[in-house]
Amino acid sequence: MSLQIRAIAVYSKSGERRDVRFKLNALNVVTGSSKTGKSALLDIVDYCWGRSECTVPQGDIRRSVSWFSVLFDRDGEGILVARRNPGPSGKLNDEIYFERNVDDFPEKPELFIKNVTPDGLRMRLSSLLGIAENLYTPEPGATRRPIEASSGQAIFFSLQAQDEIANRRLLFHRQGETGIPQAIKDTLPYFIGAMGEDHFLKQKRLDDARIRLRKLERELSEARALADEASGTAMALVQEAKRAGLLSTDAFAETPEEARDLLRQASAPRSLSYAKIDDPEADLADLEEQRRRLRAELQGIREETKELLRLVREASDFETEAREQRARLASIELISTKGADHDVCPLCESHLETPVPSVEDIRRSLHGLERQLLSVRKDNPRLQGRISELESQRTIRENELETVQRDITARIVENERLRIEQDQFTEQARISGRIGYYLENVAVVVADDGLRLKVARVRAEVEALLEELDQEALAERLASAMSVVARELTTYASKLRLEHGENALRLDLKNLTVVADTVDGALSLPQIGSGENWVGYHVSAHLALHKLFRARARPVPAMLLLDQPSQAHYPPDRDVGEISGAEDEDQVAVARLYRLLWEYCEQPGQGMQIIVTDHVELLEDWFRASIVERWRDGIKLVPPSWLRSN
Repeated sequence: MSLQIRAIAVYSKSGERRDVRFKLNALNVVTGSSKTGKSALLDIVDYCWGRSECTVPQGDIRRSVSWFSVLFDRDGEGILVARRNPGPSGKLNDEIYFERNVDDFPEKPELFIKNVTPDGLRMRLSSLLGIAENLYTPEPGATRRPIEASSGQAIFFSLQAQDEIANRRLLFHRQGETGIPQAIKDTLPYFIGAMGEDHFLKQKRLDDARIRLRKLERELSEARALADEASGTAMALVQEAKRAGLLSTDAFAETPEEARDLLRQASAPRSLSYAKIDDPEADLADLEEQRRRLRAELQGIREETKELLRLVREASDFETEAREQRARLASIELISTKGADHDVCPLCESHLETPVPSVEDIRRSLHGLERQLLSVRKDNPRLQGRISELESQRTIRENELETVQRDITARIVENERLRIEQDQFTEQARISGRIGYYLENVAVVVADDGLRLKVARVRAEVEALLEELDQEALAERLASAMSVVARELTTYASKLRLEHGENALRLDLKNLTVVADTVDGALSLPQIGSGENWVGYHVSAHLALHKLFRARARPVPAMLLLDQPSQAHYPPDRDVGEISGAEDEDQVAVARLYRLLWEYCEQPGQGMQIIVTDHVELLEDWFRASIVERWRDGIKLVPPSWLRSN
């Protein structure tokens, strides 16, 4: 599956469009003066691929362009991706338009209405590339998270910006950013085919199988532990069942099997039968309220009886005193009252210094006492009757109070019995549950050997998946792929006549650099001098990788964008213009590099597109045929009219 670029287009703020079109499966050269926007083409592709930051340089392009767009080609199908320019000071814009089965760019950008997010765009590009579901899991103990290879990592192998292609310390696109080097290391085994397409599915199956195996082994271990302790545990449970009343006290077992039989009887379901209460309506609270009421009534009866007795006692005292007084007054019946004066003694008729009451007064007092005594004699029977009635009521209330007290005592005893029974039922339920759990787990091992068989089957599944996912086998496949890359890398370095190119060369995945194995030891790219060598090794490494990608039909874009590869020989800010390619060593080296790129694309079945932006122009027919844009004499990516309109 091949993904290349048909064209790149930019839209002005007024809706005008500027296209840069490319040939598929061929070398494409955009040549021209400096500051014409050549380097921006790579940044536009990177931005429209879903990068989280727009790296198009600040200047005329960012001020005058409204939308960037790229028309990709996927085996003849047009894929359009457009993304709004964030503006002169912005870093990104999430307005992205994605469409499939497109023949060309729309005339106006009004069609571009956001229909996908950056993450969604990367997912769709991954699907277009044919990236299968995958996941790289770091080695045990690593702190980084697992990573899934996607289009976001695939683009690292297709772009070489101006400040990257001649960098002796950075070999891949964006390698200098935090986290990117490790992402390249983790996903490269997938992209070169060392990790199979079904690796992720097998890894998921392995993880699931390991979880199932751990669960089954734990169940088997617990069951075996229960089986090993069956005798002691069963006997102990039998004793507990007897104490709780689940078994008769004379139940006895000599063997674990007999004990389990008794335990099955003890764990059998049974109905709960609570003690019956004679008076279901009798409630302890009501009885206590009734007792308080009776006590209050008894207290009232006692107080009323006490008051009546006091009245009887006072009446008796009054009657005694009145009788004595009457007896004294009655003596007047012996005295004559005729002509008697109050100052003459009625007995001796002598003169009294102090006058005494008349006999009539004494008689009146005597008659008053008679009436009072009569009244007391009349009231006394009624008082005695009331006292007798109160005594009868007191006897009744005391009997009722005694009955209530007995009921309260009985209810308290009954409640205590119910509580004891409930506690006993709770204890029986607890012990019955323990017995049921014990019998269930013992039965797994004692009566069912299927668990052992399940463990054996899942363990065999884990071992088979581990063999298929053998890390040593993966490392061997990776080493094999890298040896193929090393062979091609050496071939291209020899054609470019790079320093140490005659030695065995290899790609160091640990440090992401090129290494030359010389007789004096290994030399990495930072140890090899000359900008020509740095550019040459960058190009050789990417050509070698893409040849393997294409040979194995790996899901990496079949394109390589190179910005200013001649900068090692000519300043990138100088318009060199036309060169013959044979006048000096610099021209010869530049011509040799471009010839390699052209021949690489022209190889039958290669299916590779290389886009180069540079300021040199070789006077060779094959080179002139590869030129798709020549930006000189005022021709730029952004037409001058766009700038004037702004």
